[in-house]
Amino acid sequence: MFSRIRKHLTFLYSGFMIFFLLTFVGFTYIGLTWAVYSEEKQELLLFAEEEAQEHSLFLQHKELLQQMPQGEEYREGRMFFYAFDNDGKLANTEGSSSIIRDRIVEKITTWDAEDGRVVLLLPDVRNNDKAIILMASLPIMHGEDRLGKIYVGRDVTAFYQVLKDVFVILTIISLLFLFLASGGGYIMAGRAIIPIKKSYDRQREFVADASHELRTPLSIFMASVETIQRDKESKISPFAELVLVDMKDEIRNMSKILSDMLTLARSDAEATTILKEKFDIIDIIEQVIRSLQPLANKKDIQLSFKYQMQRVIFADKNRIHQLLLILLDNAIKYTPPRGTVSVELEFLTKKPDIKIIVKDSGMGISAEDQELIFERFYRVDKMRSREIGGTGLGLSIAKWIVLAHGGSVSVESQIGKGSTFIIVLPQ
Repeated sequence: MFSRIRKHLTFLYSGFMIFFLLTFVGFTYIGLTWAVYSEEKQELLLFAEEEAQEHSLFLQHKELLQQMPQGEEYREGRMFFYAFDNDGKLANTEGSSSIIRDRIVEKITTWDAEDGRVVLLLPDVRNNDKAIILMASLPIMHGEDRLGKIYVGRDVTAFYQVLKDVFVILTIISLLFLFLASGGGYIMAGRAIIPIKKSYDRQREFVADASHELRTPLSIFMASVETIQRDKESKISPFAELVLVDMKDEIRNMSKILSDMLTLARSDAEATTILKEKFDIIDIIEQVIRSLQPLANKKDIQLSFKYQMQRVIFADKNRIHQLLLILLDNAIKYTPPRGTVSVELEFLTKKPDIKIIVKDSGMGISAEDQELIFERFYRVDKMRSREIGGTGLGLSIAKWIVLAHGGSVSVESQIGKGSTFIIVLPQ
């Protein structure tokens, strides 16, 4: 149990770490990308204004175009421009790579963006890669006269490649950190559970010892009451006889509670073994129904049993008997008078498994309570449970029996429409 809690705490801690680390890496990448984009966008617009001003002079004196200086960024292909006159003729160009030139010219011919607005292009390059190009356009003006239009661009592929590399590196570092943090969390969870486990072990030992020690005096009380009842020579009043009968009932109830607590304590200590054998499950169910029939008759509850032809299963006979007794006893107790309780037995041929379905027409269980009814000492209606003698241990024992057989137990219920307990046992 504690190993499961330790793993659950580690997974929970790791889940939070994954969420925060991925959030951090994601926001870091998005922030850096936006910062680079904003800076490159600003530089591109400044570059466009400079080129528009220069070409305002050169378009008036075209013989000066040959004397324009060529910057380092032009030669490396990171910056480029295309200048057109009012007739749409290309007056000057510089810097664009031959790999993406056709794509840029195609974009210019279909240009529909407003002047001063930065446009993102993703032209294909070799090996199915894509370049990342920022482009903008500005009119070339001389006073109030329009001389032409210039298109400028900047290749920012290298910057975004660096960002991708940073993202990969951050992701790898985060995964390594997560691995180390999960290991540290597992160790810390183990250390945190040690005092809880010691306290739990002491509590479990106390429950087991107390249950065992109290069984002896209860047995003595029961034997004493039975001795008094069998003594023909003793003269006791009718009222005293009723008191003895009530004492026997309370002793039986106490013995059952102690037996349940001892069963759970032994299951926690893994001291109880499951002894599987082949037996007739139908005989066991019919035996349990016969034993509970008087209780059902008192409330005028109809008990029914449906089954298939197959009869033999491989399981612990005594534990299956205890399981059925718990489920049917609960169904009868929590079903109002003139209700119905049914048991259905199905054999699943695909796995193969056996399915036991216990259905009642009782008050039903809310969705919130369905998640807790198998917890120890949990009772849906505490006042009603006290009236009918419920302790909240029965379903915990039932779940343990099913899990010890490698099976599963579930409940389906709606308020006012009864409950259905479904047990699946592997064969």
